[in-house]
Amino acid sequence: MLVKKITGVANLPQQAEEAISTPNWVEAPGVMAGFAIRHDETSIYLYYQVTEPQVRAVNTRINSPVWEDSCVEFFLQINEEAHYYNFEFNAIGTVLGGYGKDRYKRSQLSDNLLALINTTPSLGNHRIENLEKRTFWSLRLIIPIRVLHFSKIRSLSGLDAHANFYKCGDKLNQPHFLSWKPVLTSAPDFHQPKYFGVLAFQ
Repeated sequence: MLVKKITGVANLPQQAEEAISTPNWVEAPGVMAGFAIRHDETSIYLYYQVTEPQVRAVNTRINSPVWEDSCVEFFLQINEEAHYYNFEFNAIGTVLGGYGKDRYKRSQLSDNLLALINTTPSLGNHRIENLEKRTFWSLRLIIPIRVLHFSKIRSLSGLDAHANFYKCGDKLNQPHFLSWKPVLTSAPDFHQPKYFGVLAFQ
């Protein structure tokens, strides 16, 4: 997939352009998700939109277990590096981030580094214990290349990468594990870089 370069926030996407629709391991009735991605050489711009029958967002601290909430995720591997980043966000914008070779050998990104990510959640940033009605929510993200701390990137232009985009919610009434590209494992595991899709930064 081509990641287009933009100049100025006026060119940011206003709606999802790619679906997060592969229901890995279990079905996800009533859950719809998608994303759009851009860059401006020094930051990655992500837009997620989700409709689901229940919203949970109880984790409010950086690097807390947001995957248990209504959660969207972005896993990114730069230039065939053996390691990859995982960025995970709940519906109120709380972030968890790491870097490593697989799900077990990971270094947690520092709170100070992850605080550089700008998050704009449509539902606000206050804790949501349990919203049991069909709800649309969106999340805008700006990830500066400084956050890609281990890769020492100076510009995103011309960069080749691999990635996957996810929607999950491990502690929802109906846990689900949607992805952009299918994850062909027998048990739930998003930490599978061999199933990432191609990103080409313009």
